[in-house]
Amino acid sequence: VKLLLETYINNTYTKDGTVIIPSFAVERAQTIMYLLWQLKEEGKIPNIPYIIDTPMGISVLNIFENNKKWHKLSNEDCIAMCKMFSMISDYQETLNAIYDKRPKVVIAASGMITGGRVLSYLERYIGLPETTIIIVGYQAEGTRGRKLLEGAKEIKIRGRYYNVEANFVEIEGLSAHGDQN
Repeated sequence: VKLLLETYINNTYTKDGTVIIPSFAVERAQTIMYLLWQLKEEGKIPNIPYIIDTPMGISVLNIFENNKKWHKLSNEDCIAMCKMFSMISDYQETLNAIYDKRPKVVIAASGMITGGRVLSYLERYIGLPETTIIIVGYQAEGTRGRKLLEGAKEIKIRGRYYNVEANFVEIEGLSAHGDQN
């Protein structure tokens, strides 16, 4: 999983692109944060903005911080991991991140691309071939995520159709659904 994240991020960075990771807000977003933090600590991914844009996901970090026995991270590591990320709760900050032209990695809810802030990022980036969208969880039939993984060339978001030029990839092994290996 880490090797794939490293490869996709570095390949996108060399194209001056943005990586978008649609994620479930509880546990999956934090797992991805941890993996990215490890890669950054190992010097395997570039020094670019790393953003978590899910108010619920940020609230879960507070729960982790207040219940240290629920995870294996030391207090120092937990603080260091969180410092790596820009935590976005306010929608104006979301808009600022969307229009920031620098390469970046964004973790945003929802995981199946059915709603949430990830849609705002996709409206801006789905038509750009230098964009990579990394799917890290199960995509139910009928969801945008499933349609995109199946190769949809056009997708409807908030009543408007967008051409799909972004690169969609999937990292299996993070799904918590019963079908995962």
